[in-house]
Amino acid sequence: MSYHDAPGLGRRLVRLPGQLLLALVNATALLVIAACVLSLVVLNRVDSAGERIAGNVTEAALARLQVSPADFKARIEALDEKISALMAELTDPDLKDHWEVAQQLKDLNRNLADIKLAAAGLSAAGPEITDTAFKQAGDMLTRALYTLRGCETVVEDSGPSS
Repeated sequence: MSYHDAPGLGRRLVRLPGQLLLALVNATALLVIAACVLSLVVLNRVDSAGERIAGNVTEAALARLQVSPADFKARIEALDEKISALMAELTDPDLKDHWEVAQQLKDLNRNLADIKLAAAGLSAAGPEITDTAFKQAGDMLTRALYTLRGCETVVEDSGPSS
């Protein structure tokens, strides 16, 4: 390549805005790709944190009711069956045993009163559950930041130091 074949300063200056625009587009594309990857990582962490918080809230609610999940499910299913049976009996035009239906209605009302009392207890525990959820979310965020930064988490001693 001879001296006369090389582009002059004027041509280089004319191509400079185009090259600058191409460099900006490339940098923007790289930033968009990095943002997408980071958003996927954050969404995965938020999803797993949501599952853990929901599990802890459910456990706290069932502990407040002092019932196991299987027992709670069985009680709800039994209540649903009682309501279905009572509805079937009430739709029967040849209903003769009014006192049995009245007794079943009293039992159902008692069960509903228990559920209402449990719901009131759960609503009273709402701030406590929310506080626990926020503490767990804060702990998870702190651990994630330590992990991203490459630091080790500080373990607090619960016993007195000597």
